[in-house]
Amino acid sequence: MRKILVPIAQYESCIAALDLGGRLSKSLGADLTILHTIADLSGSHLGSGVATGKLAEWGIDPPHFKVLQQARIRLQAQELFQLDARGLPVERHSLKALAQGLYEIHLAGNKGQNVRFRLREGSAARVILNEAEDPLYDLIITGTRGHRGLKRLLSGSISQEIALHAPCSHLVAKNLVSDQGILVGVTGRDTSQEAVRQAGVLAEALGIPIVLLAVALDESGKALAQQHLQEAAKLLRGKGVQLKSMLQMGEPSSVLLREASKSQILTLGRVRRSAVKEIFLGDISLKILDRATGPVLITSFPRTAPEIEPETAPPKTDL
Repeated sequence: MRKILVPIAQYESCIAALDLGGRLSKSLGADLTILHTIADLSGSHLGSGVATGKLAEWGIDPPHFKVLQQARIRLQAQELFQLDARGLPVERHSLKALAQGLYEIHLAGNKGQNVRFRLREGSAARVILNEAEDPLYDLIITGTRGHRGLKRLLSGSISQEIALHAPCSHLVAKNLVSDQGILVGVTGRDTSQEAVRQAGVLAEALGIPIVLLAVALDESGKALAQQHLQEAAKLLRGKGVQLKSMLQMGEPSSVLLREASKSQILTLGRVRRSAVKEIFLGDISLKILDRATGPVLITSFPRTAPEIEPETAPPKTDL
């Protein structure tokens, strides 16, 4: 895992997502970005033209940085950062403007990874999705406000937009608790195999068990479902994770929701079908996110970062 994005709105509603992002970054050495959005910065010190260097020198934290400061304190308690001789997190740079409406504090992680706290102006859904366009992001973790239903995750349409359009894997930390296991819905699709692979990465990093679940509609489908389970188990060989396989019969979404409940992270591969502008998870539509009572991880294939061509010296000429 290369980079993790954790958008935070209200600190209390994002603690579970923040904790998970911190644990994964600490274990895997993955870069971590904590992103807070605000619709308008014009009324703050940041929008007034005051130099951000002066703000840092004066020890002034803009009010919109309060939630990011709370996040930093919590992640420091996880021992995520490198510390200097004074016991303070090592800064790669203090508060500064990276672009119009984008401000950042950049710290050094325990394994040398980058930990960034970003404040960005704009529409939350658009800002989050724009940030996630960086192909190095492999996972977005979003918090919830404790209400039922996808439309109430984060803040209604924001989370729905992320779920529909996220360019990478997306974990909705609904009722997420520490050390709960992972339940992976297994089919014969390549997207299901990728879900198993990513579940293995998370399970190994967090020290949690995995349950592989294949669902057959009737007796005639049991042999194929069993084959899918065996193929999925092979992908996890050598991972050192506690593994269990299950085969159930019934309607796939109902079985998965029943088995997952609140005790496991329900993990499914994402398949996009542009004809209906809806995400299908194997044979399961977006409704499973709305009905789930626990956390859900929707996996996507990692993207390839564009190659950076080395600069070449101009050809020599004879004088």
